[in-house]
Amino acid sequence: MASSSRKRRVRSTVRLAEVVRELPRRSHDLSATTVRASQRWRMLEAVTEAVARDGYAAASVADVIAIAGVSRKTFYEHFDDKEDCFLTAYDVMSARFAEALAGVGAEGSLEERMEARIRAYLKGLAREPAMARAFVVEVLGAGPRALARRERVTTKFAELLLGETNADPLLRRAIIGGINDVVAAALLGGADGARLVALVAPLTAFFRRAVAGGA
Repeated sequence: MASSSRKRRVRSTVRLAEVVRELPRRSHDLSATTVRASQRWRMLEAVTEAVARDGYAAASVADVIAIAGVSRKTFYEHFDDKEDCFLTAYDVMSARFAEALAGVGAEGSLEERMEARIRAYLKGLAREPAMARAFVVEVLGAGPRALARRERVTTKFAELLLGETNADPLLRRAIIGGINDVVAAALLGGADGARLVALVAPLTAFFRRAVAGGA
């Protein structure tokens, strides 16, 4: 039950603002904290959408505030600039995704647990193509701070997905890097969620062979 709850949270993470939007609109029914949280989540959603749509370099603060429906003043009350907003979104999504994966593959043989995790990883990306494009592809062009974040996240996911195997840390990173490279190429080619899901079977087979070879 816990793992199912975690997976539901990941699927809905970038949609949290939609829940808040359903609350009563009258100002006296909404606390300042709720309004501020709604604004922040809308902007995190918006930067993800803008970056996925236009690319990190072309996306602007103007795009973010237009999508989120907030003022420029509100944006700068929450974030220093576009980079700060994007990196915050990257940190939040990565943390929630990792939390969900931590509850997957608790039973079965080592191979079954590993495959359950890699399938959950790939299907998680496939459920949110915009998020996947922003955080798998566009992060590469978002500057040195983003690359440093990506380095830490790649190491964390390699350990999370492969930490129970005998594969050394370098091989773990190579396996995750190879999978992400295939996903990135598919996204750059215009793949939607259905086409990403189609990658699950061949990439799981690759994963199985790579882990067996490394062990």
